[in-house]
Amino acid sequence: MIRKLIVRFIQTDSPANNTSKILKIGGINNTGDRWIISSKEAIKGVIAGDYELFIQVDNKEIPVKVEVNEDQEQYLNAHGAGYLHNLLEDLPEVSTSLSSS
Repeated sequence: MIRKLIVRFIQTDSPANNTSKILKIGGINNTGDRWIISSKEAIKGVIAGDYELFIQVDNKEIPVKVEVNEDQEQYLNAHGAGYLHNLLEDLPEVSTSLSSS
């Protein structure tokens, strides 16, 4: 069964750095519980077809996809019409105290 999740926040390795990596993503599920998973788990889940990840921009769902950078590393990416950057980077940074799960 595919889990459709809306990503609402991220955790990066260094939020002040323009080249930071997204380490974790998270949101609130349909029962109101907070969920947080590592980027590695999210990438595996998207590739396996276990997860459909989205972000919401202007009441539209934008899919989160797995892409490969120039170093052949897989990463999560969300691009919407008219946007040139990864929209995941616009999401709020989650506190490390909330990311223990």
